[in-house]
Amino acid sequence: MKKIKYYYFDEENDDFANIGIKTKLTPDDFCYNPKSKWWRFWKKVIYHLFYPIVALLLYCIIRGRIRNRKVLKTMAKRKEGYFVYSNHTSPLCDVFSVPVLAWPRSTYIISNPDSISIKGIKTIVRLLGCLPTPTSKRAYINFLKAIKDFYNRGSVISIYPEAHIWPKYNKIRQFKETSFYYPVKFNAPVFVKTTVYKKKKNGKSKLILYIDGPFYPNTSLDTKEAQIELRDRVYQQLIKRVEENHSYLDKRYEYIKVNSKEEVRTEVIKEKKSRKVVN
Repeated sequence: MKKIKYYYFDEENDDFANIGIKTKLTPDDFCYNPKSKWWRFWKKVIYHLFYPIVALLLYCIIRGRIRNRKVLKTMAKRKEGYFVYSNHTSPLCDVFSVPVLAWPRSTYIISNPDSISIKGIKTIVRLLGCLPTPTSKRAYINFLKAIKDFYNRGSVISIYPEAHIWPKYNKIRQFKETSFYYPVKFNAPVFVKTTVYKKKKNGKSKLILYIDGPFYPNTSLDTKEAQIELRDRVYQQLIKRVEENHSYLDKRYEYIKVNSKEEVRTEVIKEKKSRKVVN
């Protein structure tokens, strides 16, 4: 079996989602928190009909592969919500695992604008809780107001600080402290969900989810310092889980670091040509 090779130069910005979407910027006037009765009605209908089905399917896939879920029980009587930070290695499991784990609380997932760029299903995606990152100051103001409202209503906010999907990747990539502004601003609890890959007998891998927390912002620091300090704790927790469990890279995948973006393009073109020859 020929390996799938991923060439990268910038681990913070290179993306291997391979979804073929032409991304549109989030509009300045994007409504993150619609107030209409019809919107809220259909959101409840879609959310509470869809996620039980997903929960069942996901449970069948990752049955017995969730570790330390009990830590979420500490939030059972909490009126406000909380934040969950995760590594980003699976397009489906990453998106749906937090809503399943947080059920019956509503979950909102911060994603890139791809989530509202898919023709025909962008409304469904929004009803399921996807929040596209803002691309302007005006949109950011609306975005932050919505995050505050959802948090105060007891919802869970799911964030992937690595930002980009690297399929089945077994290490933790560097990420900035930017996304940690929200829990610092609201002095909110943070949980860490780490996807770890274990080797199967056939050389492929299976995932296991580890939940850790809660972690709280350090209120003795100013906002920027608290973001960095919280980011570092989350980052170290992610690394701890993948290292102590010897997270395994599936035999079908290979990640190769090169020296420039131009070299990435060159290697990708060569790889495509080689696949055409094989086929």
